[in-house]
Amino acid sequence: MPTTMNVNEAKARFSGVINHVSVSRMPVTILRYGKAVARIVPIVEERSLEPDPRLVGVSVKDADLFDDSSSMFEVFDEE
Repeated sequence: MPTTMNVNEAKARFSGVINHVSVSRMPVTILRYGKAVARIVPIVEERSLEPDPRLVGVSVKDADLFDDSSSMFEVFDEE
């Protein structure tokens, strides 16, 4: 399906255009007299603010990433 189409074509194929956008996740621009007047875009799912249940109870070791003495870094001696 093209990424642009005129109003009459979009009207005649509206259901197919909506299906195409929802499956391909690509927008379709609608033209009137050759000028872009509208765009049909897929809805982007909003990210949940709820914690991921797979990560509940998982802890991360506290470390200062800017502290060179942190035990999470290994020191390699150059020979």
